[in-house]
Amino acid sequence: PTIACANNDTNAVLASVEATGVVGGVGGATVNYTAATASDLGDESVTITYSQDSGTHFATGTTLVTATATDDDNKTATCSFTVTVIDTTVPTIACANNDTNAVLASVEATGVVGGVGGATVSYTAATASDLGDESVTITYSHASGAHFPVGTTTVTATATDDDSKTAACSFTVTVIDTTVP
Repeated sequence: PTIACANNDTNAVLASVEATGVVGGVGGATVNYTAATASDLGDESVTITYSQDSGTHFATGTTLVTATATDDDNKTATCSFTVTVIDTTVPTIACANNDTNAVLASVEATGVVGGVGGATVSYTAATASDLGDESVTITYSHASGAHFPVGTTTVTATATDDDSKTAACSFTVTVIDTTVP
């Protein structure tokens, strides 16, 4: 048989597609491509199969798709092309107070740690997501449950996705000392 992929080139590149979601724990996009065509002069039918079907979820990155034409005599011919799914979307992040640079309620100093007066402050964790990534990691400039010094400290939460894209939100923690010595 003979077979031709829609792009008419062996190993041609199908246009890049933006990642749109996570399916089965894998970030990527559902990609539809034009079917290959095949014929065989000596056979009544030719069946075309694909290494990955059109309309299925392709992982972020480059996937080689091979179309195989099989005739009635079990002879085959192939053509291939690549599908590239890219992720240009940064993650979204929301601090618990849901406002950038919002102020967490002031807390009273409770003791000294390492020679620094202040208080142990716990805050609600930020939340983050990303349309095309399996996971988003959140890091903090100052950890919840840590000792914060007297005064105002800005806490920045940074979300990093699988492709090292980042987004941040921040809030302030104020520790006051109203206790008389």
